[in-house]
Amino acid sequence: MNEIKENISDKIRILKALEQDIRENKEIDVLKGYRQTYVKIKHQSRKLIFFNIFNRVAAILLIPLLLSTFIFMYLFLYNDSKSFQAIAYTEIIAAPGSVIKTSLPDESEVWLNSGSTLRYPLQFSGEKRKVELTGEAFFDVKTNHEFPFEVEIPSGMKILAKGTSFNINAYANDHICEATLQHGKIDAIQNDRVIHLLPGEMVSLDINTGQMWKTVVNLEEKTGWKKGLLIFRDTPLEEVFKRLSRHYNVEFNVQNKLSVNYRVRATFSTETITQILDVLKLAAPITWSVKEEMKQQNDLLFKRQHIDIVIN
Repeated sequence: MNEIKENISDKIRILKALEQDIRENKEIDVLKGYRQTYVKIKHQSRKLIFFNIFNRVAAILLIPLLLSTFIFMYLFLYNDSKSFQAIAYTEIIAAPGSVIKTSLPDESEVWLNSGSTLRYPLQFSGEKRKVELTGEAFFDVKTNHEFPFEVEIPSGMKILAKGTSFNINAYANDHICEATLQHGKIDAIQNDRVIHLLPGEMVSLDINTGQMWKTVVNLEEKTGWKKGLLIFRDTPLEEVFKRLSRHYNVEFNVQNKLSVNYRVRATFSTETITQILDVLKLAAPITWSVKEEMKQQNDLLFKRQHIDIVIN
């Protein structure tokens, strides 16, 4: 009997506890709690989305910012170094009676004829590869279409090339400057005038009048000197004496200026100047005599030989 009573008492306690839990649950505002929780979750989501968007935008902006910074620093340092860096030049001189060969910083090759001077920078920079020439030179220019090769001569004429072989004759004491194209293309520029040359053509400039003209020439005659050859093809005798003077470092004193324009057709290589003059006797009525022999001076240079020429 007592056991039955205890069992009933336990069940009553359980029912009262359940009734108390039910009453407490009824007092909780479930909808309000849901709304509060939803607002918190939504607020956190907005913060998370904003943070992600901010990170992405920052990453997108950071890359060009870094690139522009590096570019700006490079350009600043490069231009600053260039502005303070003096361009160093070198000068090559071919002694009278000699032919020399040299290479430029861009691997272009140059042959300098007797008494010629070539000035160029130790390193090409800027938009052009520019050199300065006084005298005669043959250029075999390394091809570079982005950076043209420019030769400036005392007359003010410029020769512009990109990858070409050509000859320039521009001695300071001549009133005619010439540029002859062997292969490729060159532009001869004088003030606002431009003449385009094709292989086998030569442009001439009269320094006194400023007149320019183009002719077809014999390439061997114009470029043979760099191989040690003197080639004359229907060449006026006066021009022959001028080229012989430079090649052999000889000064001619010509008497009785030519009343008839004698022309010479011959090729010389290892002949002495006296041998050549004997050959020229066959082309024109001339006599010659050595006035002063070539002598070595104390500075190891040779004094020019003087030869008198008489036109009969």
